[in-house]
Amino acid sequence: MAGRKSTVKTIGMIASADLIATALGIIGSLVQARFISPGDLGYIRKYSVVSNYAVFLTLGLYIILQREYPVLIGRGEQEKARRVVAIGQSWSLLVSGVVCGGLILVCIGQLLEGDWREASAWFIQIVSVWTAIYGGYLMCTFRSGQEFEQVAKSGFLASIAGIVVLPLFAVWPFAAMVLRSVAGSLVSSIYQHRVRPVKVGWCLPLGEFYGLVKRGMRLFAGTYVRYNFWLTFEIWLMLRYAGDAGVGLFTFSMMIVMAVGQLSTAVNQIFMPRLAQHFGKCGNLGECLRMSLKPTIINVLTAVFFSGLAWLILPAVISFAFPKYTPAIPILNVLLLDTINVAMSLPVYMVTVLEDYRAQTAAAVVGLAVFILVAYGLHFLGLKEMSVVWGTIIGRFAFVIISLASLGVRHIRLKRNKSLTLGSDFA
Repeated sequence: MAGRKSTVKTIGMIASADLIATALGIIGSLVQARFISPGDLGYIRKYSVVSNYAVFLTLGLYIILQREYPVLIGRGEQEKARRVVAIGQSWSLLVSGVVCGGLILVCIGQLLEGDWREASAWFIQIVSVWTAIYGGYLMCTFRSGQEFEQVAKSGFLASIAGIVVLPLFAVWPFAAMVLRSVAGSLVSSIYQHRVRPVKVGWCLPLGEFYGLVKRGMRLFAGTYVRYNFWLTFEIWLMLRYAGDAGVGLFTFSMMIVMAVGQLSTAVNQIFMPRLAQHFGKCGNLGECLRMSLKPTIINVLTAVFFSGLAWLILPAVISFAFPKYTPAIPILNVLLLDTINVAMSLPVYMVTVLEDYRAQTAAAVVGLAVFILVAYGLHFLGLKEMSVVWGTIIGRFAFVIISLASLGVRHIRLKRNKSLTLGSDFA
């Protein structure tokens, strides 16, 4: 009972902190929307493909770190777990320093040419790359070590930092948008660095590094297709079908959907490392799937309720508070279905824990293929930017369904093999 209360308290703490952060973010977005057009927002956002590609340089270390650390802790191998963290930290510092150094030169070059708008876009990418690589490493250590309170605090501080720059919108809107784009990431990364749960030194032995990269890249291939490459394709299609304004409307809608689904995300954050640690203790897929069943059902029911509520009230709220973004309402209404997709994704994490990279990559590739086929097909029928939105939702659901099916098949095979073994023993 105490453990259940602790879990509910932790989920409530994360969701409450996220709710406050979301409220502050909405205030900031409200102010920004009064001064920034969807075209300007899309102009900045389209450069995000740079940081999306830069994440590839993590070489899958973060995925294997997030999987390996709780599993090793579950097995009682603390020193080995710390060594894995040290290797991840060393590589993140090295690669982020090199990439950000190159982007700084590009940014300076644009300033010397007098193109301050493009220089600003590159400046955002410098911060984005740093937080994606080194900040991504830090986030792995917090989640793997179940340090959720610190994650919630860092998100809250990031929201405060975004609020501080709001008065600048009345004086220089574009510069204010640039500062708001980086302030939260900088504050969050600095705070997480100071309170990081696992403090280790430099450690980058080539043999162990290669072994982790080999395992991580197998899993990262599917993850990269599912997130980074997929997002790049979404932005490219939106630019092609609806221009910068379409990208801005799509980005705005995704931010709202992420806010609506924050409770489901909090539940997933709590239980993912617990699943990995439990697997380290028992090594039984069936037990882990049963452990994920109840929170997943609750998650889905909660997501259906909140997405339905948002579908009813958000159009009126956006029309009143964000008049420039009223064209985003049809996009938002469809993207709200993604909250259900997120709610169903907890047991999917077992694909990573099992290091079943073939299933993960296959699900990601098929999901992306479904997205592309639906998007092109619906665009051919005249849906324009909505074709991308429907393609995104249907493709993501395809990924989840295929992943769950692969886990089900593997569980059945394991049970069958165990039954055959027991039968031969009794024979």
